Amino acid sequence: MSLKDSFQIFGDRESFDKKERISLTIGNFDGVHSGHLYLINELKKSSPDTKIALLTFDPHPANFFSHDNSKPLLTSLNEKIALLLKAGVDLVMVQSFSQEFSELSADDFCLWLKDLFQIDTILIGHDFCYGRQRKGNFTHMNCFAENVGWTIKQASAFKLFDERTVSSSAVREALFLGDTEYAEKLLGHSYFLSGMVVKGDQRGRLIGFPTANILLDDNLVVPKYGVYACYVEIDSDGKLLQAVMNCGVRPTIASGLRLQIEAHILDFSEDIYTRKIKFHIKKFLRGEMKFNGIEQLKEQIAKDVQKTRSYFMDDRNEQNI
Repeated sequence: MSLKDSFQIFGDRESFDKKERISLTIGNFDGVHSGHLYLINELKKSSPDTKIALLTFDPHPANFFSHDNSKPLLTSLNEKIALLLKAGVDLVMVQSFSQEFSELSADDFCLWLKDLFQIDTILIGHDFCYGRQRKGNFTHMNCFAENVGWTIKQASAFKLFDERTVSSSAVREALFLGDTEYAEKLLGHSYFLSGMVVKGDQRGRLIGFPTANILLDDNLVVPKYGVYACYVEIDSDGKLLQAVMNCGVRPTIASGLRLQIEAHILDFSEDIYTRKIKFHIKKFLRGEMKFNGIEQLKEQIAKDVQKTRSYFMDDRNEQNI
C-alpha cells in the first residue's frame, strides 16, 4: 500500500475529491480538548472562505513507538472523529501511522502534504513537530510554505485561568487523581466512557441497586478507582440520566478482582442490554473501599445515591456535558 492510499477521509469527502483548496491543521487531538478547539476556531477565523480540514494519525505515534508501554487514550478513534466533526471541521483525514510513514524526513513530510492536499492555509500548534526524529517544526515548514505558496501560521499555547497550558497529558493527570471537574475545565466538556451494555454478575440487582455494565476499550483512560456522579446517555439520544458510577475491582464482592465499570441509573428500570451507552463523568464522590459484608456495602451505596441526588439538585450542574 502506498502512502497515498493509507489514509481515510470523514466528513465532506466530495470537496476532497474535487480538489478544493483547504485550510489545514495537524495533530493527534486526543480528547479534543479546549486547546484543540481553540486551534480549530483560530483556523476558522483566519480562513472563512475555505473548507476546514484536520489531519490526525492512527495509531497515536507515541503508542506506535512504544507497543509494550502504550499510553491510554482519552478518546477512541471513532469518538475523536465525531467530536471533531461536531466542532465544525469539514474534513477529518486519518493517516495510518506505519513504519514507512514514520521514516519520512521533515522535507518528505511537507512534500507528501503538497502532493496530497490542495492547501491554502496551514495552522500548526505551538509545540507541533513532524518527520523522522521530530526534526520538522514551524521554522522548517515556514520555509517550505514560502516556496509553494501556502499561508502558514502558528497558534500560541492555550491556557486556562490558572495559566496552565491545556494538554492531553494534563487531562490524563487530572483523571488519574480523580479530579474530574478540573479535567472538564481542560476538556471543555465532561470526560466520558462509552461502550456496549453487557451482562455482569447481577449482584447489584440482588442487593437492590441494578447496574449497567459496559465493555470498555482496553486502551482508554480509566479515572481513579472509586465512585462518581455521572450522566448516562443511551444510544447517543441526547437524554441525560442521573447515575452513580463505580469504577474499580469491587473488592467486597468480586473474586477475580478485574476492572469493572458500571452505573446504577437513578429511577430507571428499562432493559438496555446490548445497547450503546455513554457515561459522562461529573464528580468524584469517594475512593474504592472494601466493606465488612453486603449489608455495609448496601448502606454505603444508599449514601452514594443520596450524594448523587444532592449533587444534581444544584442547577449549575444540570445538563452540562
